[in-house]
Amino acid sequence: MLTLQHLYIIEKITSEGSVTRAAEKLNLTQSALSHQIRDLEAASGLKLFNRIGKKLVLNEAGQRVVAGSRQVLPVIRELEAELKAMREGKKQTIRISTECYTCYHWLPRLLTDFHQDYPGIDIQIVAEATRRPMEYLEAGKLELALVNGTNGSTSLHFEPLFEDRMIALLSDRHPLALRNTPLEFTDIHSETLVAFQIGKSDGLLNEDLVSSLSPRKVIHIPMTEAIVEMVRFGMGITVMAEWAARQYLDAGGIGHAAFPRGHRYPALVCVHAQRPERIAGTSGKPDSDGIAWQNRPGDR
Repeated sequence: MLTLQHLYIIEKITSEGSVTRAAEKLNLTQSALSHQIRDLEAASGLKLFNRIGKKLVLNEAGQRVVAGSRQVLPVIRELEAELKAMREGKKQTIRISTECYTCYHWLPRLLTDFHQDYPGIDIQIVAEATRRPMEYLEAGKLELALVNGTNGSTSLHFEPLFEDRMIALLSDRHPLALRNTPLEFTDIHSETLVAFQIGKSDGLLNEDLVSSLSPRKVIHIPMTEAIVEMVRFGMGITVMAEWAARQYLDAGGIGHAAFPRGHRYPALVCVHAQRPERIAGTSGKPDSDGIAWQNRPGDR
């Protein structure tokens, strides 16, 4: 069986053009290199060189092995370099995802700031984990997720990033959007609530809150943009954190009504399977204990 050592040897013989120079580069005697060549040919089951005078010339089989080495060895060298950088804390890939509800509209600016502080760390966004971030974290397929609540898991760490007030989004023609008084829970009793998901006990839209709102009807839609369009056309209302709703309010056609002061909650939660300071390359940096914003995403 061919080994990487065999590929390194035939690559060096080819690049140096002679066994003598290849032996010098490999820090081997010519006798030792000749023995390695015999091992290489035995492993391949074919003669790889034709001897012409004092020179070894690659035959067809040898040329095929060289072609293969030129494909394999660069990949191995790149892998070795990446592993070395990881051992030295110079490079790491962090896989992240965020729930659909939070969307991705503010993420590029956050990642730009992150790369300025940690240029040796690559961020990979795992979009397919958007609807099941906890499951991906527990399976080791993510390092970090930004979510709207917790799921009671004892194997994950949950860190609230900031609080925000909750508001109701409605059509800009809805009577509740036109009045200037705070929204009461009783105002929702006759409304259709359109929701992405309703959590057991945590997050903005949880079972306790929906029970208190007591809407006439609840419609589950697993896509934030579809929820907003239903609201825009007067087919129901929804409840969001103010920061998450800002982009939809700016687009027009959507009004909002605020609940009384005091209705604040952890608007975004960072969840991970290990302490952030254990992630190589971030220790000793400001705000390394999780992601932290002085302002909410989108604030300047």
